Amino acid sequence: MASQAHAQAKPKITIGAVLPLTGVLAPYGKPNLEAITLAIDEVNKAGGIDGRELELVVEDTQASNTTAINALNKVLQSKPVAVIGPGLGTQILALQPLTEKAKVTLIGGATTPGVTQQGAKYYFRNSSNDAFDKKFVAKFIIDDLKKTKVGIIHVMAEWGYQGRDYLSKDLKEIGNLTPVAVASYQPTDKDMTAQVTAMTSAGADAVFVQGYPIDESLTLKKFNQLGSNATYLASASTCKAFLRDLVTASELVGKYCQAPDILPTLNERPGVKKFVADYKQKTGFPPDMYIAQDYDAVKMLVEIMKEKGVDRDAIRDGFKSKSYEGILGNYKADAEGTLWHNRVMMRFDADGKVTVVARQ
Repeated sequence: MASQAHAQAKPKITIGAVLPLTGVLAPYGKPNLEAITLAIDEVNKAGGIDGRELELVVEDTQASNTTAINALNKVLQSKPVAVIGPGLGTQILALQPLTEKAKVTLIGGATTPGVTQQGAKYYFRNSSNDAFDKKFVAKFIIDDLKKTKVGIIHVMAEWGYQGRDYLSKDLKEIGNLTPVAVASYQPTDKDMTAQVTAMTSAGADAVFVQGYPIDESLTLKKFNQLGSNATYLASASTCKAFLRDLVTASELVGKYCQAPDILPTLNERPGVKKFVADYKQKTGFPPDMYIAQDYDAVKMLVEIMKEKGVDRDAIRDGFKSKSYEGILGNYKADAEGTLWHNRVMMRFDADGKVTVVARQ
């Protein structure tokens, strides 16, 4: 009987995941993997897709493009129908040639504008585009905060460089402003004294920081320690750092964070509230916006496979055309393959309260 049941079992559907699970970039991958597995477990418990279970094949990209390429090559040997990739522009750019050659859909939350400007036909971004995010930030600094002396601190990576360049361009176009100071650092740097001091020396009245969660946390702590009077704004990495207790609520009072959506812990949508509860039960800590978007990416992939099957080109076409209502909101690909089109600015207030002060 057991052999007969095995013979009648339908083959599993393989989905790949290549994420930074160890090293300095692990905060951009390990928590996301938990959301991906949560989504897959839910689908399998509900009967899979036409009785076929989903099987996840995972490899670690660490903090290296070379390691990321090797990880993807291993995953591709399992013949996945699609791959969930890292939320890091530099790694996505390294992976795209392989997924394009294999004609397999790659889904990743890298907000770096360039990842959707390479002509890739099989790549879809399940988060926002930093080119639009930085225009939003520039308008907020100029129109809402009325600041005129803007400094920029950024990580020395594709994410940081493009954030710097787009924000500089938008400050010029919107308010005819040129940054009074720009400072950079390596992702592994531990002392941000020189970078923060450069902002103060230049007389910056607003400072925008774009890096990874750990280094943005170090920059914020140094900013507070040196007693800067400038208004402090940062990328969504600071939101992630707050949710992971890398910075405290008291350290964040009066600071701003730009992100693709509000903190999931503040979101009143029923689907988000359930996801936050399930994720916290699974991991012990709350999810951030990008984690929720990877959960949505898996669920969108599943809906496309239910409608169009598991053929790789059919899945690619599904992502190009489908409008999908996830737990966070609507996902619909634009001409470049970006699926998410919202952004917010949040201010951290006393007693751990967070206020959305601008939305687009």
